[in-house]
Amino acid sequence: MDTKFWGPSGWKMLHLISFVRAHPTPTEIADLRCFFSTLPYVLPCKFCRKSLSEYIVEFPLESTLNESYALAKWLWKIHNCVNSKLREQKLLKESDPPFASVKSLYTAKFAAGCTRTNFEGWEFLFSIIENHPYSKQSLSGIPINGGPEKISADDHLELNRWNRLPKEIRQKYWEQFWTCLPKVLPYREWREVWGVCQTDWTSRKAAMKSLWGIRCSMESSLQLLNKTDFHSLCKQLRQHRSGCAKSSRARTCRKKRFRQRIP
Repeated sequence: MDTKFWGPSGWKMLHLISFVRAHPTPTEIADLRCFFSTLPYVLPCKFCRKSLSEYIVEFPLESTLNESYALAKWLWKIHNCVNSKLREQKLLKESDPPFASVKSLYTAKFAAGCTRTNFEGWEFLFSIIENHPYSKQSLSGIPINGGPEKISADDHLELNRWNRLPKEIRQKYWEQFWTCLPKVLPYREWREVWGVCQTDWTSRKAAMKSLWGIRCSMESSLQLLNKTDFHSLCKQLRQHRSGCAKSSRARTCRKKRFRQRIP
């Protein structure tokens, strides 16, 4: 999926989650660890999964969950790493914002409340659904070039890094992501609505139905502003399929845009 479509949505949701719990309880730490440790396996771009698999080794998640705003600082560092890579590819010109500015932005967003507002993250979450481990898009994917010839079957992160993780193992991480997500959502009201909805993450079709049901429930009960209809959503997702699953040499998932020739 095109990173320009789901990337901003994902960053907004993840940053908001990371700032809400400045001093997490042991239970919250376990939920946050569960959620963020699954991210490298579910991102809807194999090159993004590779990068995060590397960053999570360079910046271990375990060291970020016990200090004030440590998780938020960890995510900010990783976001800066992504930005640096985009600048190398001439895909980004802006400099990285200081942590204090990011903190001010997201603490203000949280304080604004959870009703009559936008739910940041729908594009990100539905793009993850589009890349269900058993979807045609995922099953047609090929490994990334440059990896080692042999990787231990137990080294899931390294297999994931080179897009060689078996689909049944990726599915376990994928379902773990959806199990952990409602527990770490920033607002109690969001968690409550999500918690009463029936879900099935075993296939792309079932997962799409589940997430759409959750979205409809949240839009109705919390008067969310960023509403859409199912037909428009599906059209939007089709328009932003990038085809990166079949590429072995690219560095990010961007949908090619062709300029129309003027006769």
